[in-house]
Parts: sequence; C-alpha cells; structure tokens
Amino acid sequence: MNSLLESFLKHGLLLDAAGVIGLGLLGLAAVKLARRDQSWGGTMMASGAIALLVARLYMILSPHFVNDEILHRIGPIGISLTYGLPPLLLSLGLAGIVWGLWGHERWLKENG
Repeated sequence: MNSLLESFLKHGLLLDAAGVIGLGLLGLAAVKLARRDQSWGGTMMASGAIALLVARLYMILSPHFVNDEILHRIGPIGISLTYGLPPLLLSLGLAGIVWGLWGHERWLKENG
C-alpha cells in the first residue's frame, strides 16, 4: 500500500479536519439559506448540520478525555448516554439535512 495513503488511514487527522470543516461550511450555508429565503428547510438543514458536527467532534475528542475514571463517575446512565448519544445525533443530523433539502425544494416550488 502507498505510504501516504497508509498514513492518512492510520492517523486520520487530515480526514477528521476536512470532515469538521465541511460540516461547518454546510451549517453556515444552511443558515444563510434560511435567512435569505426564510424557508424552514434551511433551518432544518442547519439543525442537522449542527447535530452532525457535535457528534463528529465528540467522536474525535472523546478518546482523549473519556477514561475509566470519568466512566466510573458518571455511572451507568451516563455510560449509556456516552455510547448511545453519538449515533443518535448522527442519525438525526442526517435526517435533518435530508428533510431540510426536501422541504426547501418543496418551498421553492410553492413560492417560485
């Protein structure tokens, strides 16, 4: 395998940074769309992008601050939340973006 590709796959910092930047730009574009056109679809897309961004940042940063001591302090309910919340945010974020795109397209057809 190519050593550059292997380095990207092992360390992943560049891909993580690109993903976070891309989600941030998607969120900014959705906010601009919501403000300019006053469509609820843009607001839904912005909410979905923010949910994806929060989940992605948690998944990037959690290995650095979640350890056995933290897990012992938060208890079983907190442990369940730390495992269940990121996939839930990722699912809701993707659904929000898709629903927002659909809603904005529908809004454009009705008002255009």
